Amino acid sequence: MELKEYFKILKDNAKLFWAVVFAIIVGAFVFFALNPISYTTSLALNITRSGTQQTADYKYDDFYRLQADEKFGDTLVQWLQDPRIVTDIYDEAGIDTNKFNIRQLSKIFTAEKLSSQLVTISFSSRDENSARKISSAIANVISKNTDLLNKNQNESTWFEIVAQNPIIVKDSFSGLIIFIASLALGIFLGFWAVMMRHYLK
Repeated sequence: MELKEYFKILKDNAKLFWAVVFAIIVGAFVFFALNPISYTTSLALNITRSGTQQTADYKYDDFYRLQADEKFGDTLVQWLQDPRIVTDIYDEAGIDTNKFNIRQLSKIFTAEKLSSQLVTISFSSRDENSARKISSAIANVISKNTDLLNKNQNESTWFEIVAQNPIIVKDSFSGLIIFIASLALGIFLGFWAVMMRHYLK
């Protein structure tokens, strides 16, 4: 089939084509307009020590500390994927977790180790107040679990967690981007709707 034949088919079924395009565009804007407002939060946790190693000769602590901090940073990332830890955080923040399943709990927080001593956590919440409560709960629960690790250690240079102030941003969407994306999708679906109608004829 030549290209001009496709154009003829589209011309003969222009109403169907543009109806599909219009429906996709309107549907996209309605979806985003009715979507609940959410806030994205970024929280940074710094891994520090309660003291420094005292040595008469070479300070091995400067090297081994960075290695230990890096391993502990990996542990923090894994903690924030553990449903038990996540449940503790939400309980601390006063948020019910009964509506979540195990898989959902493990995906609530996105944690990333940016360096050997810095872990960032991002998550979404329904309002700014909840975001602050969850951020505070993260710092408290992680500190408690860190203290449990430190409890049976003889060293005085074990880990401490220092949380920075969270950054909370209200989620928004670009009308232009939604229009362009929905228009492209509408043209694609409209074309195949016309082709399907032509085929069935």
